Amino acid sequence: MKRCLVAIIALLLVSISIHPQKVGLVLSGGGAKGLAHIGIIKALEENDIPIDYITGTSMGAIVGALYAMGYTPEEMEHLVKSDDFKKWYTGQIDDKYIYYFKRDRETPDFFNLKISFRDSTSRKQHFLPTSLVNPVQMNIAFLQVFSAATAQCRGDFDDLFVPFRSVASDVYHKREIIYRNGDLGDAVRASMTFPLVFKPIMNDSTLVYDGGIYNNFPADVMDEDFAPDIIIGSVVASNPKKPDERDIIGQVENMIMQKSDYSLPDSTDILMRFYFTDVSLLDFDKVEKISQIGYDSAISIMDTIKGRIVRRVSKAEMDLRRELYKKSLPALVFKDIHVNGVTPRQSYYIKREIYNTSKAKGTFTFEDFKTSYFKLLTDGIISEIIPHAVFDEADGCYDLHLDVKMGTPFSIKLGGHISNTSNQIYVGATYKDLNYYSKEFTLDGQLGKVYNNLQLSAKIDLATSIPTSYRVIASYNSFDYFQRDEMFFKRGTPSINRKTETFVKLKVAFPFMLNKKTEISFGLASQKDTYLQSSVVDFEKMDRDKSSYDLLGGALFFGGNTLNSKQFATQGSSDELVAQVYAGRERYRSAYSGNKYDYEDRIAWLQLSYKNETYIPLTSHWVLGTYVEGYYSSRNFSHNYTATMLAAGEFAPVEQLRLTYNEDFRANQYLAAGLKPIYKFNDMFHLRGEVYYFQPIFPIERNNLGNAQYGKVFSKYNCFAQLSGVCVLPFAAVSAYVNYTRFPGNSWSFGITLGWQIFNESFFE
Repeated sequence: MKRCLVAIIALLLVSISIHPQKVGLVLSGGGAKGLAHIGIIKALEENDIPIDYITGTSMGAIVGALYAMGYTPEEMEHLVKSDDFKKWYTGQIDDKYIYYFKRDRETPDFFNLKISFRDSTSRKQHFLPTSLVNPVQMNIAFLQVFSAATAQCRGDFDDLFVPFRSVASDVYHKREIIYRNGDLGDAVRASMTFPLVFKPIMNDSTLVYDGGIYNNFPADVMDEDFAPDIIIGSVVASNPKKPDERDIIGQVENMIMQKSDYSLPDSTDILMRFYFTDVSLLDFDKVEKISQIGYDSAISIMDTIKGRIVRRVSKAEMDLRRELYKKSLPALVFKDIHVNGVTPRQSYYIKREIYNTSKAKGTFTFEDFKTSYFKLLTDGIISEIIPHAVFDEADGCYDLHLDVKMGTPFSIKLGGHISNTSNQIYVGATYKDLNYYSKEFTLDGQLGKVYNNLQLSAKIDLATSIPTSYRVIASYNSFDYFQRDEMFFKRGTPSINRKTETFVKLKVAFPFMLNKKTEISFGLASQKDTYLQSSVVDFEKMDRDKSSYDLLGGALFFGGNTLNSKQFATQGSSDELVAQVYAGRERYRSAYSGNKYDYEDRIAWLQLSYKNETYIPLTSHWVLGTYVEGYYSSRNFSHNYTATMLAAGEFAPVEQLRLTYNEDFRANQYLAAGLKPIYKFNDMFHLRGEVYYFQPIFPIERNNLGNAQYGKVFSKYNCFAQLSGVCVLPFAAVSAYVNYTRFPGNSWSFGITLGWQIFNESFFE
């Protein structure tokens, strides 16, 4: 009997040595809840439990693919906690990649209606985005993370560090898709594309979506493809429940998600289930907490796991194998570019932009491509670039394949600004096209009680070795300062002033690094100021004096802008340094002179200005904004005091000051500074404080004859303070504010605004 027992044991040991026990790990989808998978893997590795195969859906596919290509649990946690990862799933672009040279000027639009006329048989209007998250970051991130592993395994997922499968959904044919080979990045991207949140990708001319729609726990795929001896499953999801009327994502889940089987095929398999009530789809900032829950759960049943899995692979052995595998991954260096989806001329422009960015000859790095990638997408002419890297073993480099989607050429913009003090309507139409060069034509304007504008512009950008932009602008602007604002009402002698200008300007611009540019401009302008000089106003006659200026001038601009919002920014910075020279003719006509000019003279002056706005993060909620401005003009006084003040430099760091005429914030030379403490409740809501100090170097005063004269140096100053509650929506901003000015007369003003108060270009920068 003993001999028989010994023989059986010997046979079992020989069988185990010949056929070692294989372990498969199955990871469910579940958004950020899937970060628990990382903790489970960490616990298994620390206890020498092998993972021979891995399958996953959605977030399970992300974690599974990272592990399959050699990431340690610690490296996965570090990646998820990084700023880069947050940008991937929010679509935000790092400041250093913002290409200010090609950035569109800000406009106060609520809606951008894109209209395509390329297909003569149909005309399509595009009103809504195809996904909540802009795919621009994700497209290039997947190239960076997964291309080397795809190259190393030659597209066969069985040859990864750990054999891997992911599952996606073909909603047209109502079936699941199992990724066993191909591009690893595509396999993961397809599996995690939750409808409406992330943009789907194409697979054999069919859009594919999140694998959780048909199979959120691919245990059957593990059993059929790998047939391991034992399966460990991690489930962080459940079948859709009755949704709440406020839960939009839950409603979408109920409409599209099919019920999944969250069981394992064998009773000896090990299943861990998690129920999270305080973790939403994109709560990736909770990675440490969620991963720890997964780790603790695995440790709590580790004796059971060890009892069922007798085979051991030491962590030291795993780390050595992983290190050797990572060294076999070919570096991401590119050589040839293949562009699909565009004309040969457009392909030429795209390739030249990429090669111009690279400083190396013949090859270029991933960083070179990433820089040019964001450049190409900046102005919206190209709507999307989906890159793939195909490794060429002959020369050890990658070929870069770009699937390019052109943006719709025509767009109509609608927007403006609504408040209790002044209202604006904005309408704009734009045409953009790409050939050997990019071109843009825009006609837009604003209509309101205070500010009115009509502007036509044409721009051509050349992808030369030194990129160059040429822009021509023809514009009409007017400001009508007449009982428009509460702060204005508080003045004892209300002014009735109007400023109009018509100009034509040519601008030639060159990039400086990424987020700055140099711009040279030349232009002609005709300006007219009409005003009352008397403090006694006869509202029936309303006769006003007039000063007109015919001007020729040029300017040199240097600056950049990485602010994160059109208005009410909370991060980034902007700076402008401008030198200007003007010459022309001034004419003055009193209200009683008919068409005869009472005064005419030649004028010329130099103008210098600098402005900087910077936001410094202090904590996760507190931000401190700083503001600095300096202005110098050698312009002589105009015919009278009021004309001089209307032509003087204007300090207007907030829009409410721009819409009012306040002589106490005007001078020919001044310095100004401000602080803006901001408390961010979240990315949408913040409380904004602003305090500004305005110091004229030589204040302009009225003498006894009604003419202008300089007062004593630094003899006057002014202060402005404002407190705002701000809600920044995807299409507009809502704010409620109260502000205070020291002069005139300690004035207070209150207001509620909706939209964007943004002004078109003026002749003086």
